[in-house]
Amino acid sequence: MIKNFREMKKAADCQMNARRHKRDEEGRVVIQMNVKDDGNFLSEFSENATPVISSEVAEFIENETNAVLPNEEFTLQIYNDCIDEKEEVTYKAAIKEYYMQKYIANEQEIKRNRFAVFWLGLAGILVLAAEIIFDRYIGNAIWTSVIDIIAWVLLWEAVDIGVLETRVMSIKRKRYLAYLSMKVEYMPVEKSLKSESKNYEEKNNNKKE
Repeated sequence: MIKNFREMKKAADCQMNARRHKRDEEGRVVIQMNVKDDGNFLSEFSENATPVISSEVAEFIENETNAVLPNEEFTLQIYNDCIDEKEEVTYKAAIKEYYMQKYIANEQEIKRNRFAVFWLGLAGILVLAAEIIFDRYIGNAIWTSVIDIIAWVLLWEAVDIGVLETRVMSIKRKRYLAYLSMKVEYMPVEKSLKSESKNYEEKNNNKKE
């Protein structure tokens, strides 16, 4: 049982190492995308005159970068035989517009979180002050406990939003900025096939060694 587990882990680690992202000459992490048909590259909807990429394209880009640190920069290499020069410009702008909208929404969420943290924290402090006054002049143990619970719930919610959720939003901010500065390169499919063939040969040579 243990031996089988070790063999499975070894095989999974080999696959993980084989999938490590390559880097270009500038040190950017390379994302390779093969496009057979660009009919669904753009979304049918957009907030303004500038089109945005479809959810499928965005999901692919984000899935490919999930395991990459937020501070990394990217180069998106699109291998295709169906995108013309005019579409190249349009698709590059659509990628930037999509993630600009995501960045703006994320910034608004951060501002809302800060607003919520301030008012929840203030409410929690005022309730604690009310608890002290209530306990001193009325002294009902049950209601004192209820007020105490309400105060700590408010304060805990403020800490949760201020520390945990804001951290998640900050990580997203770095990732969206990386997408906005992402280089987009268009390459023929033939070059992708040659690259895959070369990688396959290198893997076989490494196994033999």
